[in-house]
Amino acid sequence: MLFAVAGCSGTTGGQAVPASQAGQWSSSAPVGGVAGQLPGPGVPKVQNPIDTTKASQDPCGVLTADQIKGFIGGLVTPKSDRGPAGPECAWFGGYEYEHASIGVIINGVSKRGLTSVYANKGKLLKFFQPFAPAEGYPLVVDDFGEKRTFGKCNGSLGVRDDQTIEIFVEQPDSRKEKKDPCVSLHDVAVAIIGNIRGGQ
Repeated sequence: MLFAVAGCSGTTGGQAVPASQAGQWSSSAPVGGVAGQLPGPGVPKVQNPIDTTKASQDPCGVLTADQIKGFIGGLVTPKSDRGPAGPECAWFGGYEYEHASIGVIINGVSKRGLTSVYANKGKLLKFFQPFAPAEGYPLVVDDFGEKRTFGKCNGSLGVRDDQTIEIFVEQPDSRKEKKDPCVSLHDVAVAIIGNIRGGQ
């Protein structure tokens, strides 16, 4: 497991959390409406669902080497694993690239997509902000604290009404005060959508 996230027990989230906290997601109630209805009331619908089969088989393939170089500042070897939330991949820049990193999880546990994320707004997710869609796909940035961690951003990208891709971004040290990390996360989300759809 490359990172423990809230999504590992049934839905999405973003940052590393104790296993005891992660388990709370599975008991989250639907967001009003009829039980099982997707998306729930107030949750944006995914108009063009994406087949994530290939992404689940190769989560590191959702971003190209050139894209990673652009985001992190250089070529780094991806690390993949099958974590409790689903297939995941991480690119860690380390000291050489000013501690920049990107992580993705193809959420294979939650079957309620962004509806589960919205259900935890103001509960587990103290910080919750719908963001500009990525190529038409709904995106939410969220965190367990009242404010986002400086230089970092966590997000949930809706690729189907019943599935999300979790994205985690940490800016290079020299960029942390110059660019909103959630703008960088949005750029990563756009790249992921383009790569997955291009492979279908």
